[in-house]
Amino acid sequence: MVTTGDACTKASELGAALQRWAYEYYSLGCMHGAHNAVVRWSLGHPVRLSYDLSMSNVPQSIGSDENARYRRAIRTAEELFKKVGFRAVTMELVAREANVAKATLYSYFKNKDELFLAVCARMARLLRGAVEQALMKPDAPLDSRLADAVIAKHRPIFALVRGSAHAAELFSYTHSMAGEIFTDLDTAILEMLSAAMAEDPELSPNAKQLARALYFGSADLANRSETAAEMEVELSAFAATHLAGVRALAKLH
Repeated sequence: MVTTGDACTKASELGAALQRWAYEYYSLGCMHGAHNAVVRWSLGHPVRLSYDLSMSNVPQSIGSDENARYRRAIRTAEELFKKVGFRAVTMELVAREANVAKATLYSYFKNKDELFLAVCARMARLLRGAVEQALMKPDAPLDSRLADAVIAKHRPIFALVRGSAHAAELFSYTHSMAGEIFTDLDTAILEMLSAAMAEDPELSPNAKQLARALYFGSADLANRSETAAEMEVELSAFAATHLAGVRALAKLH
């Protein structure tokens, strides 16, 4: 029988885990490069960790074999969540499929909730990186880069989540457990879009509002799309229409 005290303890532990992973994501979002030092909180104290775009965090002092096990555990968990859904995944299943000892997996993550948050934090970093790459394309017109950026944010979601038979369940758990991670992601992407628009004389006067309209308008269209191909067509047309309209109004004034 679960007591009120047990429930409060579990909620507190999950909240602490979410705070650690959200803080990790925010810290990583402010840095670039293949191996950057970031801060993660452990037992109330900051710990320096290394970061790679293709992996989550493993202490820098740990060797490459340990790094490989850590990466493999998170990526295996990601595939299992997609394949069988959140509820069906167990730490034992992840350990077996990732070919790591169960004790090793538990040394990385206290429980499945923490592991799921790690998967969500990794996805948020991938989405942010995709948007950054699209905005930094050399020689591409700004409007094209802005359209590519909002498409780049949604393309991996189709590949990693929407294609799963358990997508509704995964979105539900992501919203309830990792909402803060993706709220921070939204904020970071809005800042990137706004900064790009601020460099254009026709878009700069209302860059923040235009970025919000482009970002959240495209998100609604992406959510209604059945396939990635449909999403790309819809978002390309929406971005082109949105930006062309803004430029036409700017010329009138």
